[in-house]
Amino acid sequence: MDVHTRETDHGAHPAADHAATAAERAWLAGDVVTAIAAADRALGAGTDPGSRAAGVAAAAAAADGALRDAAARWRAVAATQDGTPAVEALGRAALAAALAGDVVAASGDVEQACGRMPDPAPRGLGVLVAGAAATLDALRGDVTGAARTLTGLAAATVPPDPLAAESWDELAAVVVAAAGQEATARAMLAAVPGEPTVRRRLLTAWTDLRGARLREAHEGLAAARATPVLRRNAVLAAAVGTGLARRAATTPEGAATLAATWHRAAAVVAGADVEPLLIDVWGELSVAAAHVSPTDRDSLTEAIATAVARAGHPPWLVAADAWWRVERAVVTRDRAAADDAAAVLTALADRSVADRSPEGGRTPAHAPDRFALLAGAATAWTAVLAARPDAGTVVAVADRLTGAGRRVEASALCAAAAEVSTDPAAVRALLGTGRELRTSGGTATGLLSEREQEVGALVVDGLTQKEIGARLYISPKTVEQHVARLRRKLSARNRAELVAALRTHLPA
Repeated sequence: MDVHTRETDHGAHPAADHAATAAERAWLAGDVVTAIAAADRALGAGTDPGSRAAGVAAAAAAADGALRDAAARWRAVAATQDGTPAVEALGRAALAAALAGDVVAASGDVEQACGRMPDPAPRGLGVLVAGAAATLDALRGDVTGAARTLTGLAAATVPPDPLAAESWDELAAVVVAAAGQEATARAMLAAVPGEPTVRRRLLTAWTDLRGARLREAHEGLAAARATPVLRRNAVLAAAVGTGLARRAATTPEGAATLAATWHRAAAVVAGADVEPLLIDVWGELSVAAAHVSPTDRDSLTEAIATAVARAGHPPWLVAADAWWRVERAVVTRDRAAADDAAAVLTALADRSVADRSPEGGRTPAHAPDRFALLAGAATAWTAVLAARPDAGTVVAVADRLTGAGRRVEASALCAAAAEVSTDPAAVRALLGTGRELRTSGGTATGLLSEREQEVGALVVDGLTQKEIGARLYISPKTVEQHVARLRRKLSARNRAELVAALRTHLPA
């Protein structure tokens, strides 16, 4: 079902055929409302030549956040087609199902698509199926491999599929952010050429929120809202909006703003499929709901748990879910829930280190460190909720959270620990650390850009330019340019001098 080259077949139902053609053209032009209306007319007439209207309806379902419904619609299209159009529909079904976390269904779609692939296959068809397979790899835990594959697909000389549920460059950034590398994801989004799409603006605003760049998150959200969006993008906007409101809810007025923001977001969130690769987006929404509506909180918690189960409980996803259970427990002061979630994270951290092996492949290389970070933070929170915080432990955990880009979480932990501590010296230390975290602006030192700091940190770790490029999803040539710029800025004549200078200019 190639929307670029297929010719219209004017058969016995010209009105329905005209509506299907109009739907397709409107979708390609970005006129979503007209496209959906025309597709409904064609489908309502009972005739849809070439399943064109059905394809537009499937694409619209995905854009509306109904990814599993979209996948089912694409499978129905595949059942009516042969050859390349059938494999295209299966590839789109696989991608939608993988984004929804339906691993079993998506795996079946990929298998069928590969089995029915024509020989020779159109280049775009292979890219589509490879992208769906890479999304499945990301769900299973191979974040590095999946992101590398998706980044490569984005650079392929193949026109983007206008009916697929996601573009490869944006999906690669989503995968990297799901691994906790929001700064890298943000840099990847900024490197995409051309005018930003609404989704790219929202994903960038989301990474800004996670990185405590609140002004930039506000600006990105405002720019994205200038264009009407369907539900899937609106969920992202809701997460950024409620996240900003939650971070400002330190006064009665701020709490009222959070409540109003959540009530606007609740209608958007209801009915959309939870996407495991965006579990942090859904976790943010669930914490906002915990502040305002126990009913909405419980509904979101159940939906997230169902999505984790549907994805097969991969360790990285279980860990993310457990962390957001801690965040919700902090809001509700539920010590038992926090203890349970901390136990899950501790077990994951211990098992990840014990089971780590070169041939494992299912757990990203950084996962043991991330699991340990979350487990340590969760344990610190349980002590705070029990009113028995150890100031030294809390400050150490806050330092590790800050190093991982979690400055807001680190500040909140310090403030909560200071509130329940009875030792004046500990209170002063905690308040001082929290105040320093709140007033420090991001990670840039002023001399080095955020990307230069990322490259510099890996230079200090002893990685080669090729290894740095693979880690940051950029070419070795681009790494070479960053290193040359670092040497100029730091007046370093060789690598040894560069490493020494970087040690004094990189954040601790």
